Amino acid sequence: MLGVVLALMNPLPAWQADWITVPTPGSAIERASWVWAQAPGEPVPSLEDAPAGVRWFRKSFAANPGEPATLAVAADNRATVWINGEKVGEARDWAATSRFRTGPLRQNNTILVRAENGKGVPGGNPGGLIAAIEQGDKTLAVSDGSWSSSLDEASERATKTVALGPAASAPWSLREPSRPPILRREFAVPNGVGKATVRVIGLGDFELRLNGHKVGGDVLDQPWSQYDRAIYWREFDVTGLLKPGANAFGAFLGASFWRVERPPAGRYAKGDAMPDFSEGRPWMFRLELWVEGPQGRQRLVATDREWTWAPSPILFSNVYAGEDVDARLESSGWDRPGFRAEWPSVTVARAPKAELRRQNWPGIRVHETWSPERWIERRPGVWSVVFPQNASGLVETRLRGKRGARVVLVPSEVMTDKGEVQQLNLWNAEASCAYTLRGGGAETWRWRFFTHGFRYVEVRGAVPAGRSNPQGLPVIEGMRMMHTRVAMAEAGAFACSSDLYNRTHALIDWAMRSNASHVLTDCPHREKLGWLECAHLLAPSFLYRYDAKTWFAKIARDIRDAQAPDGRIGTVAPRFLQLPYSSPYAYTVEWGAAGVLMPWTLYEWTGDRSVLAQSYASMRAFVDQIESVSPDGIAPTGLGDWYDYGHGNPPGPSRYTPTDLTSTATWAMCAQALAKAADVLEKPDDATRYRALHGRIAASFQAKFYDPVTKTCANRGSPQTANAMALCADLIPAEDRETAAAIIVANLEARDYQQTSGDVGHVFLIRALAEAGRSDVLHKVYSRTGLGSYGGILAKGLTTLPESWDALTVGSNSLNHCMLGHAMEWFYGWVLGIRQAPGSVGWREVVVAPNPGSLSWAKGHLATARGRIEVTWKRRGNGFDVAVTSPRGMAIRVEGPDGKPATDLGGGRHRIEG
Repeated sequence: MLGVVLALMNPLPAWQADWITVPTPGSAIERASWVWAQAPGEPVPSLEDAPAGVRWFRKSFAANPGEPATLAVAADNRATVWINGEKVGEARDWAATSRFRTGPLRQNNTILVRAENGKGVPGGNPGGLIAAIEQGDKTLAVSDGSWSSSLDEASERATKTVALGPAASAPWSLREPSRPPILRREFAVPNGVGKATVRVIGLGDFELRLNGHKVGGDVLDQPWSQYDRAIYWREFDVTGLLKPGANAFGAFLGASFWRVERPPAGRYAKGDAMPDFSEGRPWMFRLELWVEGPQGRQRLVATDREWTWAPSPILFSNVYAGEDVDARLESSGWDRPGFRAEWPSVTVARAPKAELRRQNWPGIRVHETWSPERWIERRPGVWSVVFPQNASGLVETRLRGKRGARVVLVPSEVMTDKGEVQQLNLWNAEASCAYTLRGGGAETWRWRFFTHGFRYVEVRGAVPAGRSNPQGLPVIEGMRMMHTRVAMAEAGAFACSSDLYNRTHALIDWAMRSNASHVLTDCPHREKLGWLECAHLLAPSFLYRYDAKTWFAKIARDIRDAQAPDGRIGTVAPRFLQLPYSSPYAYTVEWGAAGVLMPWTLYEWTGDRSVLAQSYASMRAFVDQIESVSPDGIAPTGLGDWYDYGHGNPPGPSRYTPTDLTSTATWAMCAQALAKAADVLEKPDDATRYRALHGRIAASFQAKFYDPVTKTCANRGSPQTANAMALCADLIPAEDRETAAAIIVANLEARDYQQTSGDVGHVFLIRALAEAGRSDVLHKVYSRTGLGSYGGILAKGLTTLPESWDALTVGSNSLNHCMLGHAMEWFYGWVLGIRQAPGSVGWREVVVAPNPGSLSWAKGHLATARGRIEVTWKRRGNGFDVAVTSPRGMAIRVEGPDGKPATDLGGGRHRIEG
């Protein structure tokens, strides 16, 4: 800890190093435009919408006669291409470029394209054509506004060709994959050098090496961020890796969200998350090495034109689709001094416009590792590998085989009873990693820039050691699954007499761990994005389990960086979705509320005002923007209580609870939190204003949604979420609160304690009942083992929390989501009984109030901002014993479940027998 403090007190000087990059040849199609044709009287086609139907496009072009050319084309939805009257090919994919070889061309040529846009939703049916023709390194023609167009082949009904935008325009985001580079630089170290610190940025992602060794113990070293606003650097102590005399830095670069490219056909990419912040520089690198020596601190080496580069043995790198490596292309010793090769020099690049920041939260590390439990032969050369745990991670393989042999690994969280590994949640596409062997001995292959959520791996082209191998395929001598997550220390632990509760705790915890990346992701495979409802709804659950303060502070900065100028906060941060804010998937109040509620929770938990102060303007802007579009006091509708349950319909938008009810209740919570934040930050006028706003929202809410006779909020068959959120947002009259909670209980009883709340409502169901003293009911809810329960999920053999209460294993549903894991908060706060007293901040005042239900014992601990609390309780005959250990200066009130007077304690070890 002292070293960290000293480093912050004595930071490195301002950056001086050059940004360097490498030449990227690019593709002609990246210089083309998407086009569509406008008929007389039609609206102008746009990137969002184009008329359905057939359009014909033509362009004349010159070429070297007698030589063939290459045609690249993509179309939404399909296109057929002729050159000089000869059919060249058909394109039926807007997500990837189709390439065709032409016959010998003439000096003067004509391309003719029949393009068709299928029927879609009016106002939201994009259509387009993009094409490029190359002959060698010469571009002959690219689609643009100069092409002629018509409604029929004979050109009798002319139309206007409209250039819609460049190849990378959303929604198509067409980018040709670029091969990552490796970089190197030799330098001399004088005698007498002491502490050495390197700081580095590598975009998209990087692995830094020094004298043949990896620098640092993390993976995925470059943090994800809102790259157009902020780029983070890493600092590493490399004192032990330097030596007097010759030294050498080397660096791998790989893909991240800096630039997401369309992968080859059949490989997966999330179509609405295809950002490109690179501005034509897919690979960027910056480094400085600072050393302490006899002359004081000095910069010993930095990125400049002296660095050299070569194409990487990583042929393909994509944050969604995977990573392909050809070990035959590795250059032995390239990251050590004395390497000799004619590598070209790098290019000095213009600097990104973003602010540079130092990473101050833990990096991503490998934690648990597992060996295979089973190998299942599917057919010759194809095996399924079973690991014991579904988790985020990567694979390391030791294999031996012939030079040029290729092995493919396909990870997934789904395997059929017959042993077939299926990637159903990738929508008929594949995420995979491939390795081409160099030959000549044992080789170790570990994924560098790709992680995935998986439990099973399909192996193609290899055989496990000891098995029949008539084809002479590469032999896998060892394989490990390696779990990766942000290296946050554990803060809490929980165990009790219920095996179901303990397994549920582990189920939720593995989903939380697996989604702890540089952002809090909703799943580690299909999405990988920071969907924000988890950031505020699950913040207490994470803080009970992990020391997540600096991680959440980084997420709060992502939210501020991604916030729209008008104050809206999107559903994800950083904002990687390529959707307009008019889409509820891009902007929904219940998700954007993380920008207000998460900083407030972090302040309550830690007592540190810094994140609250930094976020305050953003919090105000969000609340004010909702007010500006809600003249009637009802917030805009959005996704609502996503994936609510029990109505018999497939998972999706809320069926039971009006979506404007949940958005308005969330807005009310934000106004309330903002008023309290204003108190903390000594802004009395704001505090008064936002308390008044909460009052106006409450009046509007009650007028539209609350029935004062039945004490029930508007719903379509289940009041659980509606009443619970209204209670938690203080939108129900004080005299009606007890009855409103009782109505939730009655509904649960009528459903045999089946909860109906979804992603948003679940945590409020817990809080509303627990705070009303009805944890007895929650014990019955979470002791269920049938469909739609934690017990039912475990009964299916799952080891992480799925996306839906049904735990659907067929279709696109994820089996590694933490969004329904709010029982974690209840286990610690109400079952074990450790929670802050009302109004307490930073754990100054603590209540230990167990709610045992039918349990016979529970134990656990929590590391708080003021020190560690340990609690153990157990039944003893008709009595109930509680043991508490707490730090000095912490006020603790122990409330047993037997109704006896509470006991006030100070720090120390205490045992209360009842």
